[in-house]
Amino acid sequence: MSSPSGGFSAANLSWVKVDVLTAYQRMTAEIQVRGGRLRETINDPEPLFHLRNVSSEPVLPGAVPLSGVPEGLFNKNFIGGIRTIEPEPPPADQIVDLMRRYVMFQAANFMVTGAAEFPKATEQAMHTEILMKARFFPILDATVTVIGVSGKSWTQPNIWVNRDLMLAVYLG
Repeated sequence: MSSPSGGFSAANLSWVKVDVLTAYQRMTAEIQVRGGRLRETINDPEPLFHLRNVSSEPVLPGAVPLSGVPEGLFNKNFIGGIRTIEPEPPPADQIVDLMRRYVMFQAANFMVTGAAEFPKATEQAMHTEILMKARFFPILDATVTVIGVSGKSWTQPNIWVNRDLMLAVYLG
């Protein structure tokens, strides 16, 4: 039986503080990641991940706020967006020569606008395919808006959005 940590040794695991968006709450917590990077953890095939020290702010009426819940197990299918609170160092495989394009990501109950980065050498016709390659992809200089709830909008430097919750994605 595999574990939500992908069966990796404890020496390879660490806890990183994150901001998480679900359909009805915005959570702050620590996520257990492999190799110190969020990208690998959220895009691995495991359906679940661990969070600890969970607090939440409801984004919809009737949702219950949480404060300092010691631990939780979460299903990636229902995570709309996630980001680390502290910036991560660039990955070792990062391409240096990048271009940015405006992106609008729409889900059923939220949308994210900002920029997506692509290798300059890539044809624009391939950009959508590049975004859809991984389950979660990053949007930079992001504005997150909860649809149908007045005043529930915020900006952040980046967020990894869940492709599986996408209604539409637009590139400018």
